[in-house]
Amino acid sequence: DRFLIHMATAELICFPEIPKKVTINEVLEISKMYSTDKSSPFINGVLDKMLDLLNTNNLLNKSGKGLIEG
Repeated sequence: DRFLIHMATAELICFPEIPKKVTINEVLEISKMYSTDKSSPFINGVLDKMLDLLNTNNLLNKSGKGLIEG
């Protein structure tokens, strides 16, 4: 779980062309295949808080096609 959280955080910060939702959905799908039944909700909660923290500190630099949330 920790590795998946680290991987998603790195992808959120370092890859501005990948939408946030895509990163989170991919990590959650991986956790469903390779981790426990409780991992997916746990990882989702941690990443949700991580996104709030990154947004608050202006550390997300997402731009490009498909990244405008409506």
